[in-house]
Amino acid sequence: MKPKSLAQLIIFFVLVGAWYYIAWPLMTKEALAIGAVGGVIMHWALTNKGNRAIVLIEPFTSGWRVLLYDMMLLSFLAALWQANGTALLDALKNSVQNLALLLGLVGAIGVDYGVEG
Repeated sequence: MKPKSLAQLIIFFVLVGAWYYIAWPLMTKEALAIGAVGGVIMHWALTNKGNRAIVLIEPFTSGWRVLLYDMMLLSFLAALWQANGTALLDALKNSVQNLALLLGLVGAIGVDYGVEG
């Protein structure tokens, strides 16, 4: 395993733990469904650019991590929207944990896109 891949896996597991600690108490069935379906659609549209190879993603590869990041990001945003309504930015402004998780997920997506490990 390459060092950059190991570092990306460590970042992945840290973010999954943070998502479980911060976002899981906010989750509803609707938010999880939005995250699952929306994450696959977002990944298909942006990462694969409409390619049908989304079903060929191998576990723990960069594409797999980005797919899970997309799902976690959309489910987290949906749960925040459900919990706070139109005051979504206030939910991010008033909670450092929420903002840190959001920035961590967006940053991890950027790292996995940029490094392609």
